[in-house]
Amino acid sequence: MRSVTKPVLAGLAFGLFLAALRGHWDDLSRKHESNPFHRDGQSVRDVAGDGHFLAEHDSTGWETKLFSYEKKAVDATRAKESKDALFHDVDVDVSVDDDATQIDFITGNTGVAVDETSAFFADLEKPLHITYPDPFKRFTGCDPEPARAGLRPRKLDLIAKPDDRNWPKNCEGHAELCAILRKTAINREVLAAVANSGAPGIFEFIDGIVSLGIENFVIIALDDALHDKLKNRKGVASYRVKNDAQGSHKVSAQKFGIVKQFVDRGCSVLLTDTDVAYLRNPFPFLYRDSDVESMSDGWDASSAFGFFETVDDASLGRSLNSGRKHALSFRVAALNSGMWLVMATQASSRLMTTMAHRMATEQNLWDQAGYNLELWFASRDNVRVSGATVRVLHPLCFVNSKVMFRFIRHAPNLRKEKHTPIAMHSNYHTDKAFKMKRVYAYYNGDKSNGVTGIEELAKGCVVGCDSNLKTVARLEKDAKANVNDALVGSKKWTEGSGG
Repeated sequence: MRSVTKPVLAGLAFGLFLAALRGHWDDLSRKHESNPFHRDGQSVRDVAGDGHFLAEHDSTGWETKLFSYEKKAVDATRAKESKDALFHDVDVDVSVDDDATQIDFITGNTGVAVDETSAFFADLEKPLHITYPDPFKRFTGCDPEPARAGLRPRKLDLIAKPDDRNWPKNCEGHAELCAILRKTAINREVLAAVANSGAPGIFEFIDGIVSLGIENFVIIALDDALHDKLKNRKGVASYRVKNDAQGSHKVSAQKFGIVKQFVDRGCSVLLTDTDVAYLRNPFPFLYRDSDVESMSDGWDASSAFGFFETVDDASLGRSLNSGRKHALSFRVAALNSGMWLVMATQASSRLMTTMAHRMATEQNLWDQAGYNLELWFASRDNVRVSGATVRVLHPLCFVNSKVMFRFIRHAPNLRKEKHTPIAMHSNYHTDKAFKMKRVYAYYNGDKSNGVTGIEELAKGCVVGCDSNLKTVARLEKDAKANVNDALVGSKKWTEGSGG
């Protein structure tokens, strides 16, 4: 009996040992700390020479082999970083001479060599190298492109039919607004800004739009002081709305209910904040095939238009063929409510109703956050979204200030002789008025005074002006496991949980 018991006990002990080892192995593969590229206590080195220190790792451990596929990706990135300190989403060589570019941003044709003689461009000596994706791959300028063959947008449920001569609609109780629309709107559209007399740079903003000859321009005045000053001002109409909102965010919160007044009359609204520098008339560059056309906080094609990202759930098995990487997530930068076209449709009216209600009842809701929650999030449970369709305006045409000062400013192929954006929203930077002033000086400067070069855009630029503009992939490379684990473990960001 004893001779039988000993092998059995030994077998049980060995089995328990294997089970414990397997459990430990699986636990390591699931935890972020097990990833050899994110462990504590490792030596670090500045691979790229740009102040970003990367951990060095033991390449012999079994756990490194477990994550060998990630190590290959990291090694490839490091090799690229060691070669080129600056990463960018377009492969251009920065040059003093506008004609001395190596790649044309529209055609991709090769040009002549780079002239690096100017000391002023010492900080722009190195080329900005492509990672992914190339935002110019399909960029052919700002003129609307025809739809792809066989693909047609759905017909918009317009509140006022194009052939309806009885316009504006639903004017009972809105006689003043209807009178302004009859006089001001062109093709049943207006450019509108909501502001009070305390808005910084309000008159400079108005002058910029009037100088472009945009005649269908309306200021929605929230106080008598601004309304009275605009009554006799040429080139702009003023619509007085009784409101006691104070502060930029509270003022912005009112715009949804106000825009609904325009939409319900059958008038589409290109709504703008007052910290937008307009360089061209925006109306010829709109598509009008969606309920909403909005600028983006994105800075390249992937961040602005969205991309799929693989979710790696190691609990489904260690093998790459186990299904651990079969799930995908969708990533996209937030839409920016500082510049967006609201078509006069039933869906847009529902969206404005929902947003006005949320802003009135949810004290801590930021207007732009709510705007994105309603447009990007799907209907679920007892929540019914408006069903408004969305078009994202191209980030090189309807530009945010990050694109302008950290992308366009460093790319010779995007200088004003070859490309002029439609407008720039000074949304990323705190020195908003200064950024707008520099943009106007560069694009609209008087050539007789010598204000023609890129130096006018760069002059005095201190906040957020360097050329080291990274892709989402590079920005998140050291935190990739954290981002992935948040998805796998259903951990919610504070902002998202409110949706």
